Amino acid sequence: MGQCGNRAVFKNGYAARTVTMSLQEHLIRYAQKYRSTGVMLDTNLLLLYVFSRFSQDMIGIGRLAAYDADSADLLLQYLAHFERILTTAHVLAETSNLARQMVKGGKWKAMCEAVFPLFCLPEQSALKPVGVNTEMLDPGSFSKLGLTDAALAQSAATHLLLTADLDLYCAVVSAGNDAVNFTHMREAAGLL
Repeated sequence: MGQCGNRAVFKNGYAARTVTMSLQEHLIRYAQKYRSTGVMLDTNLLLLYVFSRFSQDMIGIGRLAAYDADSADLLLQYLAHFERILTTAHVLAETSNLARQMVKGGKWKAMCEAVFPLFCLPEQSALKPVGVNTEMLDPGSFSKLGLTDAALAQSAATHLLLTADLDLYCAVVSAGNDAVNFTHMREAAGLL
């Protein structure tokens, strides 16, 4: 069961009753359920995570224009409840490319030195890769969400997804899997 918009969505697709559990209760339950296994982030949230750790002055600019320091703090506070952050190769590639577009010159080089272990050295990283079998991707998800998000939707069958993408969020909860919409978290925190 999940929630997309104002209606409950159940694995069978029926909106049978109103869900009364609050967002805070969901967040606590998910943190308890997935503490040791971790939480997956979409590209935008991984980008926000990276810049919140290594170059906070870029938050609110470019691809991160929708976010501010308080949003970054909210993300970091919630991620602190999990032992690891899960990601896919697709998300890492997109995040790296977007970061490179935002930061140039010496700042990019310094950021790469800080981020390289996070992205590329599993023994030094809080990021843990999740394998994706692209042969098993749903063609409908691929056409609606694209490769990266379709892979995240597939991985959400066994992992919690934290996303700022409404289409991805709705696809995951409609499939009966666990997901948190970061925009809902920001609204509840009074940041929007």
